[in-house]
Amino acid sequence: MNWNEQILLWNQAAVRVMDIRHRVLTGGEKVDAYVLPASVFLFASRGKPCVNLAGEPPHMMCCYHVLHGGKGSQLEIVPAAEGFSYYLIYYKGLFPFPLGHTLQQLAEDVQPFQTTYHMVPKEPFSLYDSIRRMDGLWRQGKGPDPLEVKSLFYKFVHEVLRQQSASGEDNNSPDLAASIINYFHEHYAEPIALEDLAKLLNCSVSYMSRVFKLQVGTSPNDYLIQVRMAQAKDRLVSSEWSLQKIALSVGYSDVYYFSRLFKKQTGLSPVQFRKKAVQHNPSKSSTFSIVQDSFSPYTENENHYYEKGEIEAAMYRGEKTPVAVVMLLCLTLLLSACQAGGNQVNPTNNPSSSQSPATQTGADSPDGNKAETRTFKHLHGETVIPKQPKRIVTAFHLGQLMALGVKPLGSSTYILQNPVLDTKGMEDLGVPLNLEKITQLEPDLIILIDAYVEMSGGYEAFSKIAPTIVIEPYYDPVKDIALMGDILGKEEEAAAWTEAFKKKVAEAKRQVNEVIAPDETFTIMSFFEKSPRVYRDENMGGNILYKYLGLKPQQKVLSDLINSGQKPPYSEVSAEVVPEFAGDNLFVAVNEGNKAAFESFKSTGLWSNLAAVKNNKVHTIDYDLFLQSDPIAVTKQIEILTNMLTEKSK
Repeated sequence: MNWNEQILLWNQAAVRVMDIRHRVLTGGEKVDAYVLPASVFLFASRGKPCVNLAGEPPHMMCCYHVLHGGKGSQLEIVPAAEGFSYYLIYYKGLFPFPLGHTLQQLAEDVQPFQTTYHMVPKEPFSLYDSIRRMDGLWRQGKGPDPLEVKSLFYKFVHEVLRQQSASGEDNNSPDLAASIINYFHEHYAEPIALEDLAKLLNCSVSYMSRVFKLQVGTSPNDYLIQVRMAQAKDRLVSSEWSLQKIALSVGYSDVYYFSRLFKKQTGLSPVQFRKKAVQHNPSKSSTFSIVQDSFSPYTENENHYYEKGEIEAAMYRGEKTPVAVVMLLCLTLLLSACQAGGNQVNPTNNPSSSQSPATQTGADSPDGNKAETRTFKHLHGETVIPKQPKRIVTAFHLGQLMALGVKPLGSSTYILQNPVLDTKGMEDLGVPLNLEKITQLEPDLIILIDAYVEMSGGYEAFSKIAPTIVIEPYYDPVKDIALMGDILGKEEEAAAWTEAFKKKVAEAKRQVNEVIAPDETFTIMSFFEKSPRVYRDENMGGNILYKYLGLKPQQKVLSDLINSGQKPPYSEVSAEVVPEFAGDNLFVAVNEGNKAAFESFKSTGLWSNLAAVKNNKVHTIDYDLFLQSDPIAVTKQIEILTNMLTEKSK
C-alpha cells in the first residue's frame, strides 16, 4: 500500500466520529460476523485474537495492533483462550470539496475510508493515549465534546499514517525503548509505575528494563528523572513559578524531595540554579517564592521515596485537567508526507536493497578536494552523507563499525562498556548524548538508533552538527555488517568479513558435531532473585547454539519459547518448573548482579536432581559478554562456546 497516497487523500477529507466502543471478551466469547455500519478502526489492547474482516485471510492480532475496515465489510472476532480487549472507532469520511481530476481518480482507486489494512505500530503509546481519551470523552454522561473527540481522532489517524509512511510495509515489532522514551516525554508530569508501563507494553518489568538499558545505556527510572530535571531547569529559567508549582508540573508533590533530587542531579539546589541563570541573564531577574501559601509542611514520609523508587514515589496524584489540542490535520499530514522516510530494515541479508540509489555529488573535503556524497534513506527520511565517511560518531553500532576496521570518534556510555572492544581514545558521549561533545569532535557522519534521538535533543539538533542517519539494529552480525558496509562504502570489506565469519561458524559446527550426539538437548538459563529465566534463540548464546551450531533445544524450550512466536528473548519461569526446561546440557549466564541468586538455587534439590548437573554438563557463561550482539562479541562467543563443548567432552 502507498501510504503517501493515503496521506494525500486524508489531507482532503472531513470526518465524523459515529461511535466509540470498548469491549472485553472472555476466552469463551466470540463476536459473530456482522456487517460494519461505518468505516472502523479496531485497536487491540489485550489478547491475541483471530479477526476476519472483509473476506480476507484471518488476521492474527496482538496487543496494540491496528486494523482498518470499510463500511459494509463483515467483521468476526474469535478471541484466544486468555480473552481479548479492544476498541472500535466508527467514523464516516467524505471529501467536502470537489477534487481535481487527478485526486478524484486517486480517491476512486485508493478508497481510503474503505481499504482494509493491518498495522503493528512502532510507537503504540501515542495511539493508545488517543484511543483511551476518546473513549473517556465518549462515555461522559453529558455527552462528548465533539471538537475534542474529532481532534483526538485526527491525531490518531495522523499517527497511524505517519508511522506507516515512516516504516513502509515493514511491520516489525514496536521499538520498545523508543516507545518508553516517547511515553516519558509526554507523561513526565503524571504518576508512572514501571509495572503499569510493562503491562501496557505486554511484557515483564525485567525484560522492559533490560531492553531499555541495552539500547539507551541507563534504566527507565534514571531516564525519567533526567526528563523531569530537564523540564524543571527550563521552568526555573523561563518562568517565575514558585518551586512548588514547578515540582508539581514535573511530577513531584513534595517540593523538598524535588529540591533534594534536583541538587543530587545537578550539584545545585533549584534556588541556586535559578540565581545562577539570572546572573548570566539579568533580564530574567525577579523575586521568587519557594512555596505557595497553601503548601502543606514536609513530613517524615520523604524517606519513603528512596525505599519505593523514583517512579513510584513523590508523584502528583491530583486529577489532571483535560487539554483539547485541536489538530491542524492539513498541516500535520503535509509535514508528515514531507518528512517521512522509508525504513531501511528488510528481512534479507542485503540491507542496501532497501536504500535509495546513491546520488553522487561534490562537496569540499578538509583537504580541498571534492568529496563524493550519496543519498541514504533511513528512519527519519533521506540524508546526503559522505560516500566514505572518515569521522564517525555512533550511539549504538560501535562493534559493527570496529569489525570493519573503523574506529569511531565516540559513542554512548553503555556501548563503550562492551567488554570485548578496545575503546581506548574514544570519547564518552554520555546518555543522553552530549551534543556539545559531538560538535567538538567535528564528525562527518552521525549514526543513531531511534532510542537516542528524542532523549538527546531531537533529530534536527544532530543534523545541524553533521549528516545524521537513524537506523534500526538487526542484532544479527551478518545483516549488521552488510548494512555498515553499505553506509561506510566498505562493501568489499563487509563481504570478506561475512565470508570469514561463515567459515568460522562452519568449522565450529564441525568440531562440535564430532563430540555432541545428535539427540543431545541444550538449554540456556540465568537465575535472579525474582525468578529464573529461560532463553530462546535470539541472544545469550541461543543464536549460536541453536542457529549457528545447529544444536537441539530442549523440547519445552522449542515449543514454549522458540516456536511460540513470542518477541522477548527469554521467559521468566517459576523455580519449580526449571526441571521441565532443563536439557541434557545446561548453560547458565552469571554476572555479579545474579551470582548470589544462582548460588542460592544451586543449594536446592531442584538443582542437584537435574540430569545436566548429575552428568557434569553444566557450563557457566559471562552474562555481560553474552548480552552483546555486535559482530566482534558474537565471534568471541562462538569461540568460547565451541571450546566449552569440545573441552568438556575430552
